[in-house]
Amino acid sequence: MKRTVLPASLAALATIATANSWAEVNRDAYGVWVGGNERYDPKDFPYRGVVVDVNWADVEPSQGVFDWKGLDARLERAANLGLYACVGVTVAPSSPSWLYDQGVPKVMTEGHRRLSGPFPYCLDPKYILYYHRLIQEFGRHIRTLPARLTDRLLFALVKTGSTQDESPYKGAPSEARYAISPEQWHEFRLAAFREYHAAFQEGPGPVIPLLFSGLTPGYGVADEALRDWVIANVKGGWGHKQPCGHCYQMNDEAERAREFLPHLIDPARDDYEFFSRCEMDQTWTWGIFQPNTRMSFYWTALSALHNGLSVWHLSTSAREWCRESQYWDFAHFFNKYAGQTRSLNAAGAFCALREGLDSADTEKFPESQYGQATRDNRERYLAICAAYAARGAKMDSPEGVLKGQMSQRLAQQGLNDAGWQIFPGNYERFLHQIDPDKTSVGWWRVGGAVTESTPIYARFARGFDHAAGKDAMYFDIQDSFFSGEPLNGAYPMTVRVVYYDKGTGQWSLQYDAVDKPEKAAYVVTKTDSGTWKEKIVTLTDAYFGNRGPHGADLTLVNADAEDDIFHMVEVTRDARKQPRSHVDAAQIMGAMTNSAA
Repeated sequence: MKRTVLPASLAALATIATANSWAEVNRDAYGVWVGGNERYDPKDFPYRGVVVDVNWADVEPSQGVFDWKGLDARLERAANLGLYACVGVTVAPSSPSWLYDQGVPKVMTEGHRRLSGPFPYCLDPKYILYYHRLIQEFGRHIRTLPARLTDRLLFALVKTGSTQDESPYKGAPSEARYAISPEQWHEFRLAAFREYHAAFQEGPGPVIPLLFSGLTPGYGVADEALRDWVIANVKGGWGHKQPCGHCYQMNDEAERAREFLPHLIDPARDDYEFFSRCEMDQTWTWGIFQPNTRMSFYWTALSALHNGLSVWHLSTSAREWCRESQYWDFAHFFNKYAGQTRSLNAAGAFCALREGLDSADTEKFPESQYGQATRDNRERYLAICAAYAARGAKMDSPEGVLKGQMSQRLAQQGLNDAGWQIFPGNYERFLHQIDPDKTSVGWWRVGGAVTESTPIYARFARGFDHAAGKDAMYFDIQDSFFSGEPLNGAYPMTVRVVYYDKGTGQWSLQYDAVDKPEKAAYVVTKTDSGTWKEKIVTLTDAYFGNRGPHGADLTLVNADAEDDIFHMVEVTRDARKQPRSHVDAAQIMGAMTNSAA
């Protein structure tokens, strides 16, 4: 029997699969989802799943009398359409009125833009008794459903507070006696987590993964102690609500991602992993999404993928706009990559080119030149964009970036090209541009002012700067994409480049080929059409061992003094070599056994 050493990346993947059960969550279900309480037609768009959410008041209209027929009917419809599903029961303002008849205090609130109550006082012993009973009955019902329903159930939503933002109230209680301290809220939620864990994961029946909120940065203050409890106890994989599907280039996105992104995409060996969910709420109707709705949906999708978003729930109004406009390009691209969270078994990789002007970056934007680096320094944002104005940078609504993310979504009118703690570089997955600022320059609003008719690619781009000696852009395909070894022509790879056809100059694509590390795939001569075009080529002899200049696998090269502008580079494996997005531990262990045979 020949003994073969397993590549380190595959061994690590097997370790994580067995230790953290990441593979138990079906990545084929990741993508654009729809609300199960509404009318929807899969002929409009190939949704991946359905959010089946019910109100406590509807499923327990009378004390101790549960009615799950509405929930079951929605699950049946989803299964009949071949869709996945998640389930949840909304509490707090959606609690039944009989709670108050039983003596649970009714709390009204002040200071919220939408809701003022009533909210049940969740620390009341009677409320806790009835709430925990609801969780127990919910789990019991779900886990005794037919396998044709539970097999397509991706997770259950853990809801302990108002909606799933995980606060006891919207606004502040009108009566101080009903205020709840962070310590009290922690204990209340921990008890609820234990009930959900027992109801959905212990005892007989299938183990249902759980999705939480308030454990990682994003919605309020992260409760790390609760997160540690979830990591130690929850089975079958777990998820978390993230805010990255509302819009793109949002304040504080880089700071949030610094902690949670390493656990969503290619986690390190022996580390924990989770999946994520976000809603596209009504943000798409607000000023921040204007003046080009298609463009905003598209770049939100790219940003969400860069953030590692798994499940993107489109609101009814957003879905209806897409249907009426027949615009689904952004959703198809999101569906393509949402489940590709492991480079080893990913079908493709992409790098959407952009430069983020982060006002918090005092190294790139010294305070001596641009002003004091504080979030509320309006003049600093304007000064930064002024320095890049020749390439399109501008602040339409500087007031929109002076506070937190929720304020930004509500206050920003139009497009802003600088922000606070935004991603400074490209939106990418498994394909990385090498030294982008040293080898290329950023562009914004390519072609002029953005209107509803502006092509979606024009929002951001990168290009050559011949005058500054920046005539080549280098790209590295993540080594683990090929199991840590060069591809060495094992199968074909398709490369797609999207570029701006302005001028009559030439550029070329070079790649690390088996017989030559700087082989030309083609040369493009632009035709000055003023449109965005794509060039697609299939490479049958790609080596991809980082032997190109600066360790590149792919290189865009300027062929003359005319600068060229690009939107995206994307690579895709040969269709016969594309693995499923869901690889389980048994498959990995099988691969290990076969390698050793």
